[in-house]
Amino acid sequence: MFHHTPLAGAIALVIGSFAVPVVAAETQPSASSDHLDTVVVLGTRRSDITALESAAPIDVLSSEQLEQTGASDLSGALTALSPSFTYPQSPQGAFAGSIAQGASLRGLASDQVLVLVNGKRRHTSANVTRQSLVNGRGAAAVDLSLIPLSSIQRVEILRDGAAAQYGSDAIAGVINIVLKEKDDGGNLGYRFGGYDKGDGIQRKLSGWKGIALPNDGFLTLSFDAGSQDPASDTNPDNRIFYPGSTSINTPREQNNRYRTWRWGSGNVSDQYNFAANSEMGIGDGLTAYGFATYSHKNTDAEGFFDPPTTLRNNYSSTALQRFPDGRVPITRYSLEDYALTGGLRYENEQLGKFDFAVNHGDNTLKSTDRNAINPSWGANSPEKIFTGERDADQTNVTLDWVRDFPTDLLFKPLTLSAGLAWRRENYELSAGEPAGWQNGPLFNTVDPLTRRRIPGYYSGITQVDAASLDRNVAGAYVDVEGQITEKFQAGVALRTEHYSDFGDTTNGKLSLRYDFTPQIAARATASTGYRAPSLVQSGLSSFSVQVVEQPPGSGNFVEVQQRTLRANSPEAALLGGTSLKPEESTSYSLGLVWRPLANASVTLDAYRIDIDNRITLSDQLPASVVSPIFAGTPYANIQSAAFYTNVADTRTDGVELASNYQLDLQRWGQLNLSAGVSQNNTKITALRDVGNIKGSQIVGRTTQGLIEDGTPESKLILSANWLYESWGVTVAQRRYGEWKSLNSTNPNLDQTYSPQWVTDLDLSYTFNKALKVSVGAINLFDTHPDKAEGAQLYGVPKYSITSPEGAQGAFYYTSVSYDF
Repeated sequence: MFHHTPLAGAIALVIGSFAVPVVAAETQPSASSDHLDTVVVLGTRRSDITALESAAPIDVLSSEQLEQTGASDLSGALTALSPSFTYPQSPQGAFAGSIAQGASLRGLASDQVLVLVNGKRRHTSANVTRQSLVNGRGAAAVDLSLIPLSSIQRVEILRDGAAAQYGSDAIAGVINIVLKEKDDGGNLGYRFGGYDKGDGIQRKLSGWKGIALPNDGFLTLSFDAGSQDPASDTNPDNRIFYPGSTSINTPREQNNRYRTWRWGSGNVSDQYNFAANSEMGIGDGLTAYGFATYSHKNTDAEGFFDPPTTLRNNYSSTALQRFPDGRVPITRYSLEDYALTGGLRYENEQLGKFDFAVNHGDNTLKSTDRNAINPSWGANSPEKIFTGERDADQTNVTLDWVRDFPTDLLFKPLTLSAGLAWRRENYELSAGEPAGWQNGPLFNTVDPLTRRRIPGYYSGITQVDAASLDRNVAGAYVDVEGQITEKFQAGVALRTEHYSDFGDTTNGKLSLRYDFTPQIAARATASTGYRAPSLVQSGLSSFSVQVVEQPPGSGNFVEVQQRTLRANSPEAALLGGTSLKPEESTSYSLGLVWRPLANASVTLDAYRIDIDNRITLSDQLPASVVSPIFAGTPYANIQSAAFYTNVADTRTDGVELASNYQLDLQRWGQLNLSAGVSQNNTKITALRDVGNIKGSQIVGRTTQGLIEDGTPESKLILSANWLYESWGVTVAQRRYGEWKSLNSTNPNLDQTYSPQWVTDLDLSYTFNKALKVSVGAINLFDTHPDKAEGAQLYGVPKYSITSPEGAQGAFYYTSVSYDF
């Protein structure tokens, strides 16, 4: 059940803020409402609907609002502006730096949000993580950090199920990124910042340029380029570093340069993001358009420190000789990402509007281990090992049609739209070089110095994991919308799609709205939806090897495999795995829109989202579960396993409040106020057993905690933006409610984290309407989440990887930009 205090307090605050100034507002000109209500292209095919006139909740965020957050990328800006958006902004741990910073709405996973660019489907990342990220574990998300902020004109967020309108993935909502459409002018800027403790330094050069094309056409080019140093806030490693030690008391142990190793965000270098958007008339109602993006970046992610004792016991004397003080494994992830879209629009008064488009997107990630060693290769082991490539690409061909039909039966013309879509998806895992997974000539021989058997080495993508998957999707939709009377509007959408790998799906949506007065309206939607399993989830396979002494003290070390199994593999089948099915959802929303003044608005929306067959990465099943099942099979060497599964159903209930108030202070400038709060509660409604394995083992306490308790129970946003002559001041406040992390086996080790306040400040001054200088802070007062309890990872991490914000403390920045 919800805790009502934050929401009730926010409602009272919003109502009170509008109750006081009403008389004053009548005696002065109203403030500009350019950002208060904007005509939208998301959630409707009508051309005369604004965000506040829609039947579903839609947020519109301008480029100015995104810039005023001081965020370095789109994910950070949406965190600051949207109470419905949550994602850990300081990813913790080595692998996290390579994971796409995706969009998460309403406490659901980042792959349950569909992302569009200029209304066209965006491709997803080729990579996933098994780490316990609340909205990202096991999800192949769209990487929002690859879209330059300088390229964005506005962002539209549809907070409603929309699979019937846009297809798979739109269970939690849709984000549409609208690119700039400039035919002249430009901007060049530089941003520099870092955490108050002196690390995590960021540098970014960005800009855009508008170019005129014939027939009122335009070409807008945008870019950003920069780097980010590692950031870390950790405790010293509490392990004993050398054989025979009872404490860390010798100078060499105390001064070991690796004793305080990083557990935070990694080093990002050579990051370049480019975007181009263009359009040109070619006569007789025909317009050609195209847009493209390209990105590259390198991320160096540090793994867990291997002290000399580990190298001696688990590797070989060769490893100890090469790394006498131990080693910090480093994995470099090299990303290449591009997307191309081209299309034709045709408009005819009798025939309507046609839009034909083709787009292709590709995301490729290569990994290389550094400070590496394969003990079984001895002195011939390379120190740098290429460990594989992940590639996901997507091609879309769409044809959309819309036409208004005048009729005396309705208050306004009836809008009818229909379309056809075809999509091809590919996913490929390519194995790394043999030194990463092949046992060398010394494997399992006795090391003369350590008297231990020499193990092999497994990292990245092996020959067992390598695979290539593809599928085709064909679909069609029809959508009817109408202003039935002056006060009543309705819309119906129906979409059917055929997947080559799991068959057919048909979904519908009903949208209603009634305006009681020009100031007060009620709106409601009901829809069914679905999310097809991504090919990454269907095709992922990986394994790592731990060296374990069995029995303890015997000196006999054996390799124990930990596997992430393909869901439809024979191994997974023994544990209850099957071919993945699509998620199926049913969504309901009911809301109110209130416009107490021409320059003020309040919206309140409640919703329920039921998801059947939710696609979830299982817990890492321990040897006590898998060993008896795998005994006597070719998989007996697998001691721990995880796989994607559909055994869980969930229900998410929530409520969202959003308000805006724009005041014209006349000679004192303009003040823009906004407040928003969201509360949601997700519960697992079913866990199905598979064979002799209980659903509560497959989706264990850790994963259950991520789904039900990992997202803060509420998020409150308060913001004030004051514009006065050449000055601009933005103050923003966020409050995250309680959230929990559950221990995998012991409820006594569960931890509830306290609410956290985060304050941002951005101060700017513009010289001669061209040169703008800004200074600011994200998390101005250096607040942190509660420290993580327990001795996880040798006591090194201070904060949980699921912390919503603040794990690295306050971030200060300055920027300068020039308009030309």
